Amino acid sequence: MNPINTTPYSLPPNATWLTLTSVTQTFSVAAAHFGPFFHIDVLVNNTGYSLAGDTEPVTEEQMHDELETLFFGTVRVAIQAVRVRVMRSHPAGRGGVIFNISSVAGVCAFPGHASLHCSSKFAVEGWTEAFAREMKSDWNEQKHRVNLIWLFLFTVNFCLVEPGSVKTNVETTSKKHIAPHEAYAGADMPARQLGAFHRKSIEAGAGAQPEEIARVLYTVASRGEKIPLHLPLSETAVRFIGMKLKGRLEGLEEVTDLSGLDVGEVFCVIRFEWFTAQTASFAQKDGIRPQL
Repeated sequence: MNPINTTPYSLPPNATWLTLTSVTQTFSVAAAHFGPFFHIDVLVNNTGYSLAGDTEPVTEEQMHDELETLFFGTVRVAIQAVRVRVMRSHPAGRGGVIFNISSVAGVCAFPGHASLHCSSKFAVEGWTEAFAREMKSDWNEQKHRVNLIWLFLFTVNFCLVEPGSVKTNVETTSKKHIAPHEAYAGADMPARQLGAFHRKSIEAGAGAQPEEIARVLYTVASRGEKIPLHLPLSETAVRFIGMKLKGRLEGLEEVTDLSGLDVGEVFCVIRFEWFTAQTASFAQKDGIRPQL
């Protein structure tokens, strides 16, 4: 597959930060602030809204509201950053980084959010990785020699930020509640048990400060290294995601005898050879040996 985030990136030292809260006005406000020819080096793309409750009683309108905010809002801003603000074709080759704020719930599904918070964040994860693979790795990536100096130009990088609990208003003004469905109202139901545990964690002061998240993102953007596609933040997120991936791998082993429907068929061989060629080309370019 087409590789992602292939070259080291470093935030320009003269970058200025601006916080915006409107999807529709984001870029017009930025243009008014910086001037019409401004360039976005880094986009921290975050939407916050949660619908707590059981899946059965949720209405279609509530479903649409959640997906519209968490998924489509993220998508609209990211596309605009790449297309309108020329991350992919800046004349000076500045490229950029898009931090799409996902969640540990974008990798691990939890009961009690009408299935929609998790499904929205899962969608952000899949969309971000797919869009990242559409970026041509040599956009802005060539070396240019100017006055005997080699300039390394940057491509468009994507990073899925996967925090655990963060001390924001996501548990207060950014959360709506659905009354529990009678079939799931018992204290022994998974959603009720998780909800009780989560409330105790919040009362005990669990969760990262937003400033800590911002500090990590600034470090990732400015340290001059390759941008990670996935960035779990907090020990809790690392543990949950690790358990999820371990379970997926164990599950693959359990169904191996059922899964190989196309083994030995021509189109399967062609697909594998294409993937091998892509991986080998990327590894040779980067000076490493592919692990296949």
